[in-house]
Amino acid sequence: MSHHGLTRQLGFWTATLVVIASMIGSGIFGNTGIIQQAVANPGYVILLWLVGGLLALSGALCYAELSTIMPHAGGEYVYLKNIFGLLPSFLTGWVSFVVAFSAPAASAALLSSEYAEKTVALLDPSSPLVPFLQSSVNQKIVACGLVLLFTGIHMFGVRAGGYLQNVLTVVKLALVVAFVSAGLYVALGVENMPVTETVTPGSAIAWGGTGVGLLYVTFAYSGWNSAAYLAEEVKDPKKTLPKALIVGTLLTTTLYILLNLVYYLAVPAEDLAGEKAVAAMSAGSLFGAKVTALFNLGFFFILISTLSATIMLGPRVYFAMARDNLFFQAASRVSPRFGTPIVSFLLQGFLAILYIVSGTYEQIQTYMGFALAIFPVVAVVGLMKLRKDRPDLNGHYKTPWYPLTPLFFIGISIFVMVASLLYSYEECLIALAVVLSGVPLYFAWMRIVHRGKDHEELRQTLMNLPLFHGTGEFLEEDEGDSDFGHSGFSEYPDYPMPEDPGINGKNPSDHYGNGQEENGNTSSHGDSESEDSIRKTSESSSQHRNSASEDAQEDVQLAISRRKS
Repeated sequence: MSHHGLTRQLGFWTATLVVIASMIGSGIFGNTGIIQQAVANPGYVILLWLVGGLLALSGALCYAELSTIMPHAGGEYVYLKNIFGLLPSFLTGWVSFVVAFSAPAASAALLSSEYAEKTVALLDPSSPLVPFLQSSVNQKIVACGLVLLFTGIHMFGVRAGGYLQNVLTVVKLALVVAFVSAGLYVALGVENMPVTETVTPGSAIAWGGTGVGLLYVTFAYSGWNSAAYLAEEVKDPKKTLPKALIVGTLLTTTLYILLNLVYYLAVPAEDLAGEKAVAAMSAGSLFGAKVTALFNLGFFFILISTLSATIMLGPRVYFAMARDNLFFQAASRVSPRFGTPIVSFLLQGFLAILYIVSGTYEQIQTYMGFALAIFPVVAVVGLMKLRKDRPDLNGHYKTPWYPLTPLFFIGISIFVMVASLLYSYEECLIALAVVLSGVPLYFAWMRIVHRGKDHEELRQTLMNLPLFHGTGEFLEEDEGDSDFGHSGFSEYPDYPMPEDPGINGKNPSDHYGNGQEENGNTSSHGDSESEDSIRKTSESSSQHRNSASEDAQEDVQLAISRRKS
């Protein structure tokens, strides 16, 4: 293995299907009953799902702009590193490693094994697999096997993993559409179905449970930002990523609303309250045992599609952190044969299996929602900071209805977190503790790994590293792909304002672009002398950056050699 860069092999449909596959998972098939119990009003439950969809869409619109400015692997980690510095980016990477990918992968694997047991029990009650799968220990074994299987598939090839993800997601979409279509057809065609009884709001709204209800809704929508993590492997990311994020989120929101209508058309609201397997209950009410068994099998494929997408995305964050010397260097090693960060996959798989072995599905889910809501808010705040401080940045996409879109996302997200903290403080405090535990880890990492350099010197050294440290081949192929250019993220926390002469005498546009490419227009300088001056300035700036990069790399190597000695 070596430090080769990631390669752009994924197109629009793969990125879009990854968004859909990441979002449609255990949340929509289990959280409606919990939300119904919290707010006690069917109409209000559906309204919360709609608000959650608008929240996800507003976040996707903001991330679309961020992803075109910084089309590189890592998602929030990359955005926060360049806007706010190393500590916030380390914290989001820490949460991504501990919670954001490994825990959802574990919960999807556990629920998949449970649906496998339900399917076998309905199809063949006398099968020896039934008692085997009914054992919680054996369900954990099956879940661990699923994690290992999909880790291996995605670890040994970007293209093969992408094709598999496409197939699984198409199957998932077909099954969800079939369930919604058949459910609406049967429910609306049967006189005894309690349509008006459950869909029409008839009870007082439990305002105290609104925050918790939205927390479960937003968790079910988590994944709307997933394509951003693949930014370094998507073809033409400045055009592909915005479309993939927005289209994927809109399609998923539509399906979520329709699924909830089917649930309430099929089962009385009081029966749904507190029920985890709402999809299975609705299928049983609508279709009978045999058809329900087939849909349970379909739900199994839906869950393993979510598992596959989650396993596919996480290692890109660890890869980006390791490349910046904020994680184990082994995690940045990309297999020259398969083009994937193999060590990152192994680390994630190990942690997911640890979750499976040590906890239950419910325990894993209790603290995920709150932890996952924090850093997207910080990233969107960062977008507003970028708009204010660097209006010259050009990402080829602008968030519509600005600033209402980011303000809506920030406001609703903060309300959800505060209400959840008041309503269910124990789980939220655990999540907050997980996030804050990254602070001492960050400083310990800096002290241990980079012993011999004070913090400010180390920060300046790291920030002067080239964007793709050790990935020269990728730089040669992808030069100019981002407005951040070769200098990339090297100096963004100390970025110059447009009126400043620039860092170390360099013009800001040498780092970030001047925004003139968005409409395909470039300024004409009128004469060859002006063009020659610009060319010489660019060459001088490039030589200066290369010299600074070499010095920075020598500083880091010196720090590491001091530590070893």
